[in-house]
Amino acid sequence: MQQIPISDLDIGPGWIHEWCLVAPDTLDLAAVANKSASYNQEKHFSAALDARREHVAEDHWVAMTFRINGQVDLAALEAALHRFVARHEVLRCGFEQLAGDLRCDVMPPSDVVLEHTEVGYRDSTEAVRDHLESTFDQTISALNWPLFRMGVVVEPQWSTVYLAFDHIVCDGMSLAVAVEEIQRWYAEAAAGAVTEFEVAGSYLDFGAAQRRRYAGLTADGPELAYWRSFLARSGDFFPEIPLDLGIEPGRMYPAENRMVQLLDDAGATAFEQLCRRHDGKLFMGVLAVAGLALGRISGADTYHGLMPVGERQDPRYRSSFGWFVNTMPISFPISADRTFPETVAAVGHAFRELIESVEVPFVKAWELLAPEYYHLRMWPYPVNFFSFLDFRRAPGAEHYDRWRPRTIPQASHTNTGNMWFYRNADGLHLHWITADNPTCVQATTAYRRAVSETLAELLDG
Repeated sequence: MQQIPISDLDIGPGWIHEWCLVAPDTLDLAAVANKSASYNQEKHFSAALDARREHVAEDHWVAMTFRINGQVDLAALEAALHRFVARHEVLRCGFEQLAGDLRCDVMPPSDVVLEHTEVGYRDSTEAVRDHLESTFDQTISALNWPLFRMGVVVEPQWSTVYLAFDHIVCDGMSLAVAVEEIQRWYAEAAAGAVTEFEVAGSYLDFGAAQRRRYAGLTADGPELAYWRSFLARSGDFFPEIPLDLGIEPGRMYPAENRMVQLLDDAGATAFEQLCRRHDGKLFMGVLAVAGLALGRISGADTYHGLMPVGERQDPRYRSSFGWFVNTMPISFPISADRTFPETVAAVGHAFRELIESVEVPFVKAWELLAPEYYHLRMWPYPVNFFSFLDFRRAPGAEHYDRWRPRTIPQASHTNTGNMWFYRNADGLHLHWITADNPTCVQATTAYRRAVSETLAELLDG
C-alpha cells in the first residue's frame, strides 16, 4: 500500500465503468433505521455545512485504487462491490440535521441497488486522472448522497478498481479493509463460489455507544485530566507547529500534496531494529525523529502535537468500515542535548500516559476545553500533527505486490501542515498536505530535510 497524491497515480488509458448506490423504487421507508452520528461525524458535517453557507470552493475526499490482473469480469466485480456496500452500514447511510442533532438514515442491506454506467474510453493517463479527480470533486461531500463513488478502468493487461469516499464514513485503515474484502469477494464471484454473507460491526453503533458513555462529560471531570495536563504544558488546546508557515489565521490556502520515500526497505528495517534496541516501537522511533528534527530547525525544547490513534480494540470492529480514529495530544522533550535513545524513551512514556485516556473523544474535549474554537470549521492556526501507519499489518498485505493498492487523500485547500509517515514493503515514506505558499513550502521543506538528515545520522552512527 502506498499513500500518494493523485498526480502520482500510475494508471493507464482504458474503458471506464462506474457504479453508484441508488434508492430503489421499492425502498421500504418503514425499514429505514434512524441512528445518531458519531462525534467525529457531527463535527465534520457541521464544517461542511459552514463551507456551503460561506460559498467556499474546497474539495476534500479520500480515494483508493487496486489492480485486478487479467481480463476483468464486470459482473463479478459488481457482485463484490454490492456485497461490500451491503456489509458496511455506514456506507448505506445519509445524514440529516434536525434541531441541532445530526441523524443518520440507514438503508437496509437488502435494498442496496448499484446503478452501472459505462463512462467510455479515456486515451491517456492524464485523461483518466482528470476524470477521476473531477468526478470526486463534483460528487464527494458530506452533504451529498451517496457518500462514495466506485468504478474500474479496464486496461489492456489489468484493470484498476477505484473507490472514493468522504472522510465522514472512513479512515485510513478502512481503505485496507475494503481492498482485501473486494478482492476476496471478486475472486469468489468470478469462480462461481457462494459464501455466507455477514453484516460487519457497525461504526454507527460504535458512535452511539461512545455518545452514551460521554454524554455527561464535563470540563472539570476526571476523564479530561490528561487533556487538562496537556493544556497546562502546551498553553493551548491546539498545539501550534513552532515554524513560520506564513499562514494567516482564518484563511485557507491552495494545498501542496506530495510524497517522498525516506528509507528503502533495508534502511527502514535497520531503523526499526535500532528502535527495538532502545525498547521502542517503530512509530515511537519515527515520532522521536520527527521531534528531534523539529527541535533542530525551530529551537523548540518540547514537542507538543496531535496524533490520530486507532479505535478498533473491540474485536467486533476489526474488519469494519468507518472512522475509527481518535485524535490525542502528546508531549515530550526534544532539546538539542537529547539523544535518540532518551527521546524514544520519552515518547514511549508519553504514549503510555496518552493511551490511558484514549477513549475520550477528541471532539467532545474540543467542545468543553476550547469552546472559543469549537464554532470554527477549520483549525485556528497551523497545528503540529503527526500520523503513522504500518501497511505491512493491513489485511491482505501479503498480496499487495499483485494488487498494488494506493490510497489518495485530497484536500484542495488547507491552513495547516499535515504529515503522514507510513511503512510498507518498500520502506518508510512521508506524505504531506501543506499550504502552497512560499513561506510554508520553504519551512516544510526544511522540516522534511531535517527528518531525512536525522535518520541518516542515526543509521550511519
